[in-house]
Formats: sequence, C-alpha cells, structure tokens
Amino acid sequence: MGKNTPIIIIGFGSIGRRHARNLRLLGFLNLSVHDPNPEAVKNFQGEIVLSLDEKSLSRFKIAFITNPTHLHASTATLAAKAGCHLFIEKPVSHTRAGIGELRQVCAERNLVNMVACNMRFFPAYEFINSFLEKGALGKVYRIHLAFDYYLPFWREGTDYTKSYSAKKEWGGGIVLDDIHEFDLLLWLMKGNEVSSHTILRNQSGALAIETEDQAVGIFEFRNGTVGVVSCGYLSKRYHREARIVGEKGTLFWNFEENKVYLETKEKREVLFAGAQSDIDDMYKKELAYFLERVEKGERASNDVAGAEALLQYLVA
Repeated sequence: MGKNTPIIIIGFGSIGRRHARNLRLLGFLNLSVHDPNPEAVKNFQGEIVLSLDEKSLSRFKIAFITNPTHLHASTATLAAKAGCHLFIEKPVSHTRAGIGELRQVCAERNLVNMVACNMRFFPAYEFINSFLEKGALGKVYRIHLAFDYYLPFWREGTDYTKSYSAKKEWGGGIVLDDIHEFDLLLWLMKGNEVSSHTILRNQSGALAIETEDQAVGIFEFRNGTVGVVSCGYLSKRYHREARIVGEKGTLFWNFEENKVYLETKEKREVLFAGAQSDIDDMYKKELAYFLERVEKGERASNDVAGAEALLQYLVA
C-alpha cells in the first residue's frame, strides 16, 4: 500500500485531527476530510468533501469513522458499501441496531475493519497482557480496572452539556465513553466466557447531563475470575488504574506514575516503567497496526464482530 493511498476522515473533532496528524507523520499525505461543521475543517490543509454518498466515497481506499457515536454504524456501512476499508473510533455504535448489516457488507466486500481501542497499544497494558499470557501471575483471581475524570475538563473550550457525552440519543454516558476499560477486561481475559454480569449506572446530579455519570460493572467468568470496572465523569483529577490479584501476587499500575508493580508480602517490585511519549506512541502504533492489516489483507484484532461481542454487555 503506497503512501499516496487516498484516505478520508469522516468527523474532524479532536480524535479525527489526532489521526490526521499521525497519518501524516507516518507518511500518508493524501488525506481528505468531511465534517458538517465548517468551523471544524476550516484549518485543514487538503480536500474537504462536502457530501457523502457511495459515489463520493468510492474513490477512497480507507475511511476513518470519527464522527459522533450515534452515527458510526450508518456512516461505516455507507463507506463499506463504497468499498472502503474501515477504521472506526470506539465504540462501534451506541446500540446493536445496524451492526449486523455492517458486518455483512464488510464480509461480502472482503474489507479490513477495525474498531479503535487504543489502550490495547499502551505500553503498560501491552506489558500486563504479555505477563498474564505467560502465566507469570499464576491463576488470576480478580481484575479491577478504573477510570474517572471530570467531564467539564475533557474538551477544552467546549460546553460539555452540548457534547455527545451528555446526550442519550447520541450514545453518551460514561459506560460507552469509557468502553476502554470494559474492552481491556475482556482482552486480558483472552476469550474466557462471561458467565454473569451486571452494570450499575448512576446519575449523581452533579452534572447537567442526561446520561449516567458513574457506573460499576461486575463480570464473572467461567474460569472463576471476577472482573470489576468502575468509571465516572466526576473526579477532578485524572484517574486511571489497574489492579490484578493473582496467585503469585498483585499487579498494580496507575496512569500518573505509569509503572507496573508486582506486590507481594515481601516486596513491591517495579516490573515496567513507561515513558512520557507513551500516549502519542500508542496512537501511532494503533494506526501502523491497522494500516499493515490493510496492506496484507488480514483480519484486525478488534473488528466489528469483536466490538459487537463487547457491546452486548453494555447496551440493551
């Protein structure tokens, strides 16, 4: 696949702009964008596609679906019908409606498709995943993943009450916004079947939004492991951490320190120490992985089918 491959980015908010920057850093310069908001694209150096249909999309090899969550499935299906390989921002959708058609079109057209879950490419989580795969922690008893950050701080210069996070019909709410931790839980469990699960959603009233601002998910797996995800829009300080209790000790990581510890009765040992560049590198590695799958015509690790399997636990 040449660096002149035609790529369109549909939705040019913060994540669309990030992907555009990183694609250019990777040498892909033939970029076009579409966004119904003229302000969003006014500084874009390249072609601005004004309307979307199969004909206008058919000249692109790859489509990045980075518009609001409730538009993901319909936009991705349109691009797939036009023959585009798909990079879809998380979550794949806010409901399961339309996902079956999207899967079918991708299969019929033999299209590489991937739903972005960038935390899988974060070096600390890559280390944790490898450590567990090797069995170095022994039997895993419990995995607890947490995320919390005050929603008004998320997108500087914007009114959080007008964001998709605040609107039910747009796919907002902390459960889907923080789908990363739910995805990581199932990823680390490597296909172990969920035997039961429950998700408690709560609206504290602290924010002027229609959606839940905090939630706790509890998953029991067939092998006996318990998984807990806690997430919220309420912490004034950015908080993200993992604690994995196993037979040979406890793995602990938090975003602020970005170190993975192995904790036992005798000691607390640093097994991995991250770098300041980890966030930018994570997004670049994710893009490089997807582009390589497109070039080789290989299935991506988190395709639409995989993302739908996760979604079944999170939406009705």
